Amino acid sequence: MIKVRHEIVPILFAVLASTRVFDATTSVAQNQLLGPTNSQVDLVELAPPDLTGADPQVQEQIRASQAALAATIAQTDASRSRRAEAFGNLGEIYEAYNFDSAALDCYTNASRLDPQSFRWSYYAGYLRQLYGDPETAERDYQHALTLKPNSSPALLRLGALELTLGHPDAAKQYFSRAAAQRIPSAPALVGLGKAALVEHQYSAALKYFTQALARQPQASSIHNQLAMAYRGLGDLNRMQEQMKARGNAEPLIQDPLLDEIEALKQGKLSLLQRGNRAMSESRFADAVNAYRQMVSLDPSNPRAYVDLGNALYWAGIPGEAMKQYAHSLDLNPDNATVHYKIGVLLVEAKHEEQAIAHFQQALKLDPGLVDAHFQLANLFMRKREDADAEREYEIVVSLEPENAFAHLMGAMAAIHAGSYARARTLLEEAAAAFSTDADIANALARLLAAAPDPAVRDPSRGLSIVETLLNNQQSDPLEVGITFAMALAAVGRFHDAAAYQETIIRQLEASRQYDFARLLRPNLARYQQGKTCRVPWASDDPIFTPVPGKVQLSKEAEAMDARH
Repeated sequence: MIKVRHEIVPILFAVLASTRVFDATTSVAQNQLLGPTNSQVDLVELAPPDLTGADPQVQEQIRASQAALAATIAQTDASRSRRAEAFGNLGEIYEAYNFDSAALDCYTNASRLDPQSFRWSYYAGYLRQLYGDPETAERDYQHALTLKPNSSPALLRLGALELTLGHPDAAKQYFSRAAAQRIPSAPALVGLGKAALVEHQYSAALKYFTQALARQPQASSIHNQLAMAYRGLGDLNRMQEQMKARGNAEPLIQDPLLDEIEALKQGKLSLLQRGNRAMSESRFADAVNAYRQMVSLDPSNPRAYVDLGNALYWAGIPGEAMKQYAHSLDLNPDNATVHYKIGVLLVEAKHEEQAIAHFQQALKLDPGLVDAHFQLANLFMRKREDADAEREYEIVVSLEPENAFAHLMGAMAAIHAGSYARARTLLEEAAAAFSTDADIANALARLLAAAPDPAVRDPSRGLSIVETLLNNQQSDPLEVGITFAMALAAVGRFHDAAAYQETIIRQLEASRQYDFARLLRPNLARYQQGKTCRVPWASDDPIFTPVPGKVQLSKEAEAMDARH
């Protein structure tokens, strides 16, 4: 029989007779519990979480679990495992509602009372990993794995933790054990790929990432890992392809224990928290389910429809997302952010005129919405409305001076309009502000080498800038190479310019980029004839039609006019 110190029992019963249940659990936790052999178990103090603002049903659920813990502790014949379960159950309720510090204290007590329980050590390790205590989390996971050596979630999380701690060999062992199970999961394969990257084993990393993406095609973050592998292998074309396809969705870990935590949630606030956590973990189907329930509980709340629309968008159902955003606007037509979101979806659906109207309405409601200005600028560039595009890029620069791309595109709009002198001024200013930005430097070098206005050209300086880029292996090697050939011709080195241009064309043809190679042949002919290039960018160059797709709305909840 486990004995409780004699002074604790009357306190507990007095508390149970009142409403201050949580103080009872705190008092117990401050003391030591005795086991059957009189060995002491030191427990940590439980700090009461502030329940202000929680839904009434949530408060009721938490207080019921607090009362259950107090009642269990008050039973003098309760076993250690039963007491551990009571602490752990309260911890699960706390974690469900993001009272993670209180939850961790509960799990700590539960694992001390019942060190043979996998659940409590695993939960403790998860929270410690989440909140930046990797060394202790490592011990928790390792202990949990002594109890369940084949737990895939524990192996995967410990492997990721070892990578964070700079232990790729240990990480590889855990990921290999997870991958050795019947069907290797995408997270296990990604983990092995990351460990291979650390060790510069790029071919192995490529194999693992490719297999992982085949298992979870929606895990768009794997494209970024593939890009790193291709870069290590020196395949820059495929690296660029993967960079264009990259996203934020991480491979999903199937974790039944965390699913149980999610299932405990009740009420509007808990549904919001459940949906937000699912979004942050890229579990978009779960987020859609939580937000749908939230809409059904509060159908007059415009923000609920926005949250549901966000989840549907990331789940790959943009048409349904559009309907939810439109419903939110019906309830609150003056929400600039929702107009912006609808504009993004219209852009992706190639309804660009309608998108412009929504971006403009968003800016009437919120002139400082920099993303709307930026998207308008891109759309105006696509429409060849260069003056409007330059104006919008200029606004973006004024609102977000650190946006180097907006500086560059403002200059490109001026170039497209034929304002080469103004473009040089803008690029000179941008190059001074962003001295390490290779794209801006390359644009300035090309303008100096090939501008049709002789007052703008400075071929020697253009060549010097692009040679520096080549020596430092900066920027897109193809774009820099094209600029280098222009600059060589501009200073009269036509043979060198032709040879370099021909090399670029052969490389493009070898990689089957025949259309792009064909576009470079007219300049090759000029250089072979001893002529310079006086068109730095063709009028149909892709830079003048910035691709508006894949804008991607943020997964995080935004501050909006419609509040819960």
